[in-house]
Amino acid sequence: MKEGSGTYRMIVDKETRIFIAFAEGLFDLEQGGAFCMEFMNTANQIPNQSEYALIVDVKDVKPSSTEVQTALVNALTLYVSDDFSFKHRFMTKLTSAIAQSQIARLTKQIPDFDRKLMFVNTREEALSRLADINKTLWRK
Repeated sequence: MKEGSGTYRMIVDKETRIFIAFAEGLFDLEQGGAFCMEFMNTANQIPNQSEYALIVDVKDVKPSSTEVQTALVNALTLYVSDDFSFKHRFMTKLTSAIAQSQIARLTKQIPDFDRKLMFVNTREEALSRLADINKTLWRK
């Protein structure tokens, strides 16, 4: 089996209260599992998680093999899990049309996915939407 070339990192910005889960490249099953574990460990260490926004920046992840799609469903499920209390949740659309169509197909298996998470084109768009949400809240 070909090894994956995917990379990832978790970024918790305590000042802006944003958790970014970043991934790119081609993931194999082992890397997909490791990503999920690090996501859970990092998210669980965030105090006052309900004050944080989640941005899943995966626009440059490549299409997954059938074997890896199981890990991908696990990751997608984590992003909308009620085990995490993120205030807002965003995920970038994937650059690859094939990979994005995989995501669209797989998210249909996850209850309320589209209600709990908003797709955006870029991380910057998610940040802009957060700024707009915050401006609206301050006006009230």
